[in-house]
Amino acid sequence: MTYETITYEKNGPVATVTLNRPDKLNALSDELQLEVRSALEDAGWEDDAIRVIVLKAAGRAFSAGFDITTSVKTNAAAKRARFLKGKNFSASGWWDVFWNNPKPIIAQIQGFCIAGGLATATFCDLRICSEDSKFGAPEIRTGGPYIPAVWPWVIGMTKAREMLYTGNLIDAEEAKRLNLVNEVVPADELDEAVNRQAQTIAKLPAATVEYNKKLINMSYELMGVRQVVERSMELEAIALASADTQPEIEEFNKIRNADGLKAALSWNAERFSEEDAWFKKSRDRG
Repeated sequence: MTYETITYEKNGPVATVTLNRPDKLNALSDELQLEVRSALEDAGWEDDAIRVIVLKAAGRAFSAGFDITTSVKTNAAAKRARFLKGKNFSASGWWDVFWNNPKPIIAQIQGFCIAGGLATATFCDLRICSEDSKFGAPEIRTGGPYIPAVWPWVIGMTKAREMLYTGNLIDAEEAKRLNLVNEVVPADELDEAVNRQAQTIAKLPAATVEYNKKLINMSYELMGVRQVVERSMELEAIALASADTQPEIEEFNKIRNADGLKAALSWNAERFSEEDAWFKKSRDRG
């Protein structure tokens, strides 16, 4: 397969998939998702020489989330159509190719890791980030539904509620404290840290690693994680179905259509400027 939005490399027992839309902050377009899925399927199920997979990104950000070059209303219509047909509401796509992949997947994170980009990172088995990383779900401030089904398992219910009710971002150190990431390193040491972890895993017996991943996944599935992920797809469709009637989204799209996405994002940031300043001051106080 020829890749247009990612690069896919193999170096001994390590496969590296790189999101390669740096000019778009590696927004997850449909094409990119298909290409990532293809690469993960090859590394995970087709190539026995591969022991571990690294998911990284080109440029200054891991990913700014799902591509929003189409309007919320257009996406809502598509989601509603699929919902009415009973299609695409299982975890068999984006989530499953990470969760069921027999090889451990390490997310190498720098810069913004937000929205769908953060969801994708949480699907990975391990996460190592640079000190400049930022995490969160800011798209909820523009009415975009964000149903991160695994968040309560990853960072706990209390913090998951706070982040999803406010759209606040957190820095790398707080992400480490919340167990959202495994390790925080200086930016110039990120490649080395990820490679060290990958090489350590690669030296273990492959069957043992695969068994342990299945065992961990099984424990979470017994707690209902799969059912929650599948149900979240339906909840997202319901949320999107009402998106075009929410005044905040109407105004966001009005500005976006008239003056461009940057202007719409600036308008939205200004709405929360006082709250964000207070949140930063509170966090700095510890």
